[in-house]
Amino acid sequence: MLDLPSPILNYIHTLAVENRSPAYLLVEKDGRLSDWGGKLEAYGVNDLQKGEYIGKQVFFLEGLFPLNGSPICIPCMKTEYGLSADVHLVPGEERDWVLLLDATLEESQHRLMQQQGNELNLLREEHWKILNQYFGKDITQLPQAVLTFQDRGERRDVTILSIHICGLTSYSENNPPEVVFKTLNLCIPIMMQILIDEAGIVNKITGDVITAFFGVIASTGCPKNQAIKAARDIIEAIAEIGEARKGELGLTLEIAIGIASGPVTFGILGSKGSRMFTAIGYYVNLAACLESQARPSEILIDENTFQELDEMKKYFLESFLLLKGIVEPIRTYSCLVK
Repeated sequence: MLDLPSPILNYIHTLAVENRSPAYLLVEKDGRLSDWGGKLEAYGVNDLQKGEYIGKQVFFLEGLFPLNGSPICIPCMKTEYGLSADVHLVPGEERDWVLLLDATLEESQHRLMQQQGNELNLLREEHWKILNQYFGKDITQLPQAVLTFQDRGERRDVTILSIHICGLTSYSENNPPEVVFKTLNLCIPIMMQILIDEAGIVNKITGDVITAFFGVIASTGCPKNQAIKAARDIIEAIAEIGEARKGELGLTLEIAIGIASGPVTFGILGSKGSRMFTAIGYYVNLAACLESQARPSEILIDENTFQELDEMKKYFLESFLLLKGIVEPIRTYSCLVK
């Protein structure tokens, strides 16, 4: 027996047993029911008869007896009521035991994880289709499953994230092109993957700046929270790469990010054979302005983004900035990722 304090043992008992509707069945070695107890009604088990074969009375135990001498655990087995139970089969010297523990919550969490995994795979596939097929191809040739934009344009409420790789411009002036592109190819795939993981869609990559949109592809998450999480993850990931390869690259890799949220106009630009989607509007420009003012490792966001954040609000400090092209100072919020 573990030498644990009684409060801890009581907590473990409540967590692992008491809150899970425990029930048991006692079965003879020949498979006939001997005794039972606990919350069997929670699993749809009732009208039991002693001396009758267990498999004929409890359908989900059919074929499991007699036991082969080793304990067996069958997770998330469906019962008569459609509920899920962890079924433990425990051999004894004279009789065998069946322990039932409610697994409804565990199954729900597992199902949610599967749904999130499936959704993430679909988002990745759709994103890559858009990147591969919208940039420079005729949208009339795209399959129906791919996200489409109307030729005449449309307005959508989105979150725009503008990412700047700090110091890359001066770095490019002092290093051979192959070195510069080696650095870009080191950073961009990682940033792209993080954006995709958070249901973002990349609009364009222009030198040392990447623009992405959240809220374009349908997702169960909040676009503003997803954008902030992507921003934090990108800053941390690139900082790790920069630290690991500082001597090799000759550059301290740092990221500055601006984020703004609001209605923008989406549409298709270009002629047949050379078309791409783009977004135009105040909030696109605002995200770019915020990115230009952000310091290395800083996320600078507008008030629309801040107001809809969840617990991540606590990481941001309020300030006012006078931005180029905007007459009045605007309220912004800053988070320095360390």
